[in-house]
Amino acid sequence: MASGALPQITKRTPYTLKVVSLPRAIFEQPEPRPEPLPLKQALEDFGHELVMRASDQCRVLPHILHLVGKGGEHVVFEDLRFPNYVLKVDFIESLSVLYAQIRGVEAVEHEVERLRRKAAEHHERLRRLQAYFPVGAVPLELVAVKRVPLERRMVESLLRDRNIEAPKSLHVPDEMDVLCTLQRKIALDKKACVDVYSSYAELNRTILPEFYADGHRLLAAPEAVGPSETEARRKIIVYIYPSLRPVIERLDADVNIKVALGDLARRSMAYSVDTGEIIDMAGGGNVLLRPDEDGHTSPFLMDALSPPELNLDLVRQASAMVRHGQEMDVRMRANALNVINYVRFVNALGMLADIPERLDVRGMTDVSPEAWHAGLMIEKYLDVYTPKKKDQSEVGSRGSDTQ
Repeated sequence: MASGALPQITKRTPYTLKVVSLPRAIFEQPEPRPEPLPLKQALEDFGHELVMRASDQCRVLPHILHLVGKGGEHVVFEDLRFPNYVLKVDFIESLSVLYAQIRGVEAVEHEVERLRRKAAEHHERLRRLQAYFPVGAVPLELVAVKRVPLERRMVESLLRDRNIEAPKSLHVPDEMDVLCTLQRKIALDKKACVDVYSSYAELNRTILPEFYADGHRLLAAPEAVGPSETEARRKIIVYIYPSLRPVIERLDADVNIKVALGDLARRSMAYSVDTGEIIDMAGGGNVLLRPDEDGHTSPFLMDALSPPELNLDLVRQASAMVRHGQEMDVRMRANALNVINYVRFVNALGMLADIPERLDVRGMTDVSPEAWHAGLMIEKYLDVYTPKKKDQSEVGSRGSDTQ
């Protein structure tokens, strides 16, 4: 892995949300709410997909948790009694504890201990990410192992959502230790913020092979390969990453946004070069540009810490497998897909912001764009990530421009 002449990013002392600070942070006089319902009654009243009851020794609990969202890895709940926090359950990481139930107490304890190590690792990685960005750009959060009650129908529903086939011997206990993240709710003016997120170009059926190749060549190498004109480059970028169309519209209208986009790209590149890890930009709302009270715009990383296995070395590994005709399993493809799209995407941000820096990662240009596309495409996800018909007029606009 190498980089261009990236500027030195002044690191600062990171900050961390501590357990002892939580009771003071929560409303001293919570709004009057009904007592938590027994799980069975709550499920009958609200449906198993809407509510669960949880309690443990933490002073902010017991509480009622309402489901408010589901991402690729996390299930997000909000608490009726403490509405200024959200609780994110890392469903994927906690699956190992669920699957260990049939192997006995020692197996379960082994997996729970692994989750505790993951929690400690997360805190260290979060502090490291905070050091690369301005104070307040990376929100405070607490990651811990918490025991929560489970309900079989809810677990099965979450497995189905993620196309995970439940083992025939699946045993769902009444309660189980899971990996959780506690975060303060952050009020954002969505109209004022710019959502900076990527998609997966290899999983979009509407991208023609020749235009995919143009995008890869423009964004993957240490030096851009392709047109030098701004408008021609923008057409290629928008075609391969259509989510950047509104970003371009905003940066043309506001110079502060353009400066903030360049700052985000530089800091992201520096973080990745130093740590070998990526920043999670593959999802709406993870990374934003937001204005402050003084009218300045700056990056805000709402939920941008990627899993540690998504590192830049995956590019070299994947390129070697593609070159030698070795088949990658779905997990390897998905991980490599995330990293490769990140490299191209952060270079696209730098290009749009007119900064000279590029993220140069070993392996990106070792195989042809066509070989990357064939090696990374995951058939079962095409319908998930291909834009629906109402969005295809935007995605296909470059095609009509180049006919």
